[in-house]
Amino acid sequence: MNWNILANQFRTVVQFDNQTELAKFVLLVAQLADQLDHHPDMEIKHCNELSISVYSHDRQKITQRDHKLVDGISELYKDWKTKKADE
Repeated sequence: MNWNILANQFRTVVQFDNQTELAKFVLLVAQLADQLDHHPDMEIKHCNELSISVYSHDRQKITQRDHKLVDGISELYKDWKTKKADE
């Protein structure tokens, strides 16, 4: 998963095979975000493309909480890809 920093935000775009897979991954990210009490902005485009932005809205910049969430999302995606390869 490749993250870029733009306008004081971590940003990435991820492609999925279909909308169902995208929705399952969004649920995993939401569960992680709830655990960390820190939530990304997510936008679905073209039914299989997920755009994720992470930054501390209250501070208007990237903080340690953002790094922790980005690392967690990246790990979820790595595990997701590994499971897909094993199918």
